[in-house]
Amino acid sequence: MTTKLFNTLAAATTLAGIVATSGAANAASLSYTSSSNYDFTDIIDAPLSVQQFNSSLGTLQGVTIEFTGDLLGNAGFENRSKSQSKITLDITSDFSLKLNNQSLLDLNPEYSYSYQATKYDGITDYSGGSGKTISNLTATQSATQSFSNPQFLQSFIGNGNIDFLFSALAESVVAASGNIKSEVETYAKASIKVTYNYENVKRRVPEPSTTLGVGLIAGLCLLSQRKKSWIKVSN
Repeated sequence: MTTKLFNTLAAATTLAGIVATSGAANAASLSYTSSSNYDFTDIIDAPLSVQQFNSSLGTLQGVTIEFTGDLLGNAGFENRSKSQSKITLDITSDFSLKLNNQSLLDLNPEYSYSYQATKYDGITDYSGGSGKTISNLTATQSATQSFSNPQFLQSFIGNGNIDFLFSALAESVVAASGNIKSEVETYAKASIKVTYNYENVKRRVPEPSTTLGVGLIAGLCLLSQRKKSWIKVSN
């Protein structure tokens, strides 16, 4: 009988432990993305919008923003000199991501290209040995930053969207010896990934007295069932 009582109390203690730990809080994360299409670099002022964090999910602890910028260039060269010439193209850029007129992240994707042109072939067509047309020269750069300032995080909480502003500028330089004719186009696009790190809504943890009561009730129920079974066997 003593052994049965100990086993019953042990089972009740286990159940009480389950009830006591059911209210533990959990960390979680949720991500949203937004992107733009390629456009001429000197006129880009593009919005990037993502959904705000719904406070019904829990308490926002921090925000991580990943910003990726892509630079694309097309160019044409023609060496009009009577001798061959090495033509070099260098493109640099300045990408910016802002929120509420505050700069968050900056990128500077860039690329270089060189071409050994023959002497002028008499036709300015950006092809042949003295000329060349190139397309889809690309460069990509990314940066990530996390924020946890409570005042800053307020901008991310709500039921609507939060609007970032992506801007891009580019500068190209063509260098060569002799007479060179060239044309260059530069484009840019960007994407963002916003991750909300939050704590799940806490469930109410029972008071110690409540937990003990649940455990004792469970124990008595188990003991009662065993006693009934013993009586039936005896009869």
